[in-house]
Amino acid sequence: MSTADDRIRGEAQQLSADSTTYVNNLDELFPGAIPEEKFIENMSKVVMEKGFNPKTAINLVSTCRDEICRPFTEKLDSLWGESFNIASLGGFVFCGKTGFGAGMAHSPQADGKERYILWVAPHIAYGAEGPVGQIWRPGRDTISSACGALIALNGQIENTQLQVGLDPTDTEMSLLRQQVLGKLTYGQTPNLVGVTYAAHDCILDQVRSTAKLAAPATSEYIIISGIQIHGALNENFWWPGTITHFADGVETDLSDIYERTVGDFDLATWLQSEALAQLQSTGSKGRLPGLFADVV
Repeated sequence: MSTADDRIRGEAQQLSADSTTYVNNLDELFPGAIPEEKFIENMSKVVMEKGFNPKTAINLVSTCRDEICRPFTEKLDSLWGESFNIASLGGFVFCGKTGFGAGMAHSPQADGKERYILWVAPHIAYGAEGPVGQIWRPGRDTISSACGALIALNGQIENTQLQVGLDPTDTEMSLLRQQVLGKLTYGQTPNLVGVTYAAHDCILDQVRSTAKLAAPATSEYIIISGIQIHGALNENFWWPGTITHFADGVETDLSDIYERTVGDFDLATWLQSEALAQLQSTGSKGRLPGLFADVV
């Protein structure tokens, strides 16, 4: 068994006894974060109320190319069918009007309209033992990191070693750096969480401005932004940023509908259950307190 597997097993043992501490810490950094599968399921209910479904809309998705980000798109595609990729390094969107136009041109046409849903997010790691930005990847003996590009940028900011010009051998990183620095106040030295939130704001700006230029006047679309979090037990979570519907020149915030859809979902209880399931699948014995006290 690899070091990564040992560490994940240790997280499962820890969280089967107490998931509240981790969930509280996660919620302090990323309020309202939930498992990404739950996010997709609940958000799909929200957009379907607005007439967006697999027969009427296409998904345009931007998460980082990192393999640990891929489960999000795979889950989304399993519910909606194939999506269109608009992603660049770190989840940024550099494909421009041409890239957007290509994806939008693939949308179904229903009721005289084309409909698009844009799901966008940078990513970050935060396991049960911390620190922020570090993650154990299966098959590797040493700890890894996410998002590598934002971690590198954060280090450059801390060490005042920034190169703000365009490096033709590293175009995407050059553009990412320029975008994030434009969101920071002069002299500001944020931590990795702060850089990730700045990246989220940059990506949202990119998508809003490009979609406005590329979308036909008769179309309507929804932009869903957030932060993908690689958390405990190798589970991915999603911090919900913005949910906005654009139609006929009107912007409508759908956050309240999303909150009602999520309801009273309890992340600590869900995580304890997942931890126990992992222990049982490997032949370990564990017991959850409270609600799960009678489950061996």
